[in-house]
Amino acid sequence: MNEHVIETQNLTRRFGRVVAVDGLNLSVRRGEIFGLLGPDGAGKTTTIRLLCGLLLPTAGSARVAGFDTVRQAEAVKRRIGYMPQQFSLYGDLTVLENLIFFADVFEVGRQEREERIARLLAFSRLEPFRNRRAAHLSGGMQKKLALACTLIHHPEILFLDEPTTGVDPVSRREFWEILTELH
Repeated sequence: MNEHVIETQNLTRRFGRVVAVDGLNLSVRRGEIFGLLGPDGAGKTTTIRLLCGLLLPTAGSARVAGFDTVRQAEAVKRRIGYMPQQFSLYGDLTVLENLIFFADVFEVGRQEREERIARLLAFSRLEPFRNRRAAHLSGGMQKKLALACTLIHHPEILFLDEPTTGVDPVSRREFWEILTELH
């Protein structure tokens, strides 16, 4: 079995004349925490969207969890969790209702859903806020809820795009502590 859960070969994405990702060759092993670093406009978000099967490459290829991101995009999407820079929570729903909604989207069975929600509420330290509307959470709590929603279907691979942007230093530290516990 291949230990690499993410592999790219000459992955390229152009938008007109702009080359956002240029011949990227990358291998990430199971269990690794891997980050893309670069200035604004370097192609980090585009790379993540390519790996999630949300964008088609102009050239090259990518495999995630053993599946081709173009020909087998739906299989990739079932196995990943993707938290974009601006995760869309439902502000008029409570923390609990958001988790139930995302569990339903990912077709998590009822009994399993209840177990996962209980575990994620504790894990994300949101249990005391389970009945609070998402719109009334602090920015840091909203990020924790977004992470919990991203994890609800127990993905094999997690893609986080600038997950702590706009969050205060204390919440940022708590967020990374939660991720460390996850690993």
